[in-house]
Amino acid sequence: MRAVLWVLCAILLVTGCAGVEPSTRRSTFQQRSALLGEGGHFRGQRSDAFDALLRDAGLGDQDERPVAGSSLTPTHAARLLKALTVKDVTLGQFPARVAVGFMLREVLDASEVSRAELVRRVGRFTQLAVLRPDGCLAWVRSGQTQQRVGAVEWKDGAFRAGQFELGVFYSGKGGVFRQLNARLEETGGGAFADVHDDADYLSRTLDGAEEAFVGLALAVGQFFSTSPADNLAALRQMPAAVAALLESSPEYLESFQYLTRGEQVRVVSKLVTNLIATWGTVSSATRTFQGAALATAELPVLSLSAEGALVMGHVAVPVGRAAVLSGGPGAAIILQRVGEGVTRSSGPVGMKSYSSFKSFKRAMGPAGPGKEWHHIVEQTDGNVGRFGPKAIHNTENIVALDKELHSKVSAFYSSKRFDITSTTKTVREWLSTQPFDAQRDFGMRAIENVRKGDW
Repeated sequence: MRAVLWVLCAILLVTGCAGVEPSTRRSTFQQRSALLGEGGHFRGQRSDAFDALLRDAGLGDQDERPVAGSSLTPTHAARLLKALTVKDVTLGQFPARVAVGFMLREVLDASEVSRAELVRRVGRFTQLAVLRPDGCLAWVRSGQTQQRVGAVEWKDGAFRAGQFELGVFYSGKGGVFRQLNARLEETGGGAFADVHDDADYLSRTLDGAEEAFVGLALAVGQFFSTSPADNLAALRQMPAAVAALLESSPEYLESFQYLTRGEQVRVVSKLVTNLIATWGTVSSATRTFQGAALATAELPVLSLSAEGALVMGHVAVPVGRAAVLSGGPGAAIILQRVGEGVTRSSGPVGMKSYSSFKSFKRAMGPAGPGKEWHHIVEQTDGNVGRFGPKAIHNTENIVALDKELHSKVSAFYSSKRFDITSTTKTVREWLSTQPFDAQRDFGMRAIENVRKGDW
């Protein structure tokens, strides 16, 4: 056994981490690139960078990948997204899956994209990394592990390890990791961590073998108790998109409540992983669609089958309320059934509404150690009068934030930001005239941008 460990250490000292791309490993990376094609495939294969990325993401020949050299239409992109949605993802496939999901959703938002442009877009992911569910950073193009960050936890409305978030791209150029926005541009929030060889983390040699959802089991497990009845109530505290999928699928929800705790954790972990890998997020915002304004559009719709499988369909003219996934381009929607939405106050996993904030706190208790309750749509007299108290004081509009973040968000709302509002009013005064959905969307962005230091 000791001899095997010495051999492994010797190999690591010679080769370093296969994904390292900053200046300290540039020559090694360039030599490797000269031998391998994009995505780690030998150049002798008849495939370009886009086809290699599709393969790395888990799409095989049976999944109707585009013919080599052909362009990609929104219709074909939707078919590929549908195929990815039902596929479980391994740790080795996870980085490429996040990138492919991003690119396919870009095509949904536009018209036909030429093959040359697709290949160019793949080039944007060079030296970009993502956080995997096991808490490691891995490069998108090669799939190789770079370094360990830590255990993934549910914090401030997202799955995070330290400052890094699942579903977000990070640039490793210049030897440091910096967060990118939905346009793959640096957010200006500063460096998150140095890029370094994690030579003592030997388990990176197992990349690709384990199903990715396993890494989220501990983070998802915090939502569940040992009582199935309590677990249904706990879904109110889970990611919005997951709760929306479960409550919009009563056929599966009925069987879900009879699963053991371990089975429920497994189901939700797989659901979260596939949502993030293919659709970029587990966050969602509730919006109302009138139908006529989208008469020429066809939107992807996500739902759960009676067996609990994530499936994708389409709707040409959505009408009514829906949960909209906010994960960058080509966002999908989860249609809510009649009677669901901000005015609903009952249901097994639906939100609970209260006549006052005091009643909410009496029912829900403290926000948790080091946390405070925060209204996404503020509890001003004007909002309560316009939308009604139950639209403001409910488990969908009130979330738990760290005290420091809550103080910063409150201070932001009291400040004057001409660069954002184009007025001399405070952010709170300016926002108070907006519709409910607009206030909620802004409130979600405010939490995230204040957390990152962008606002």
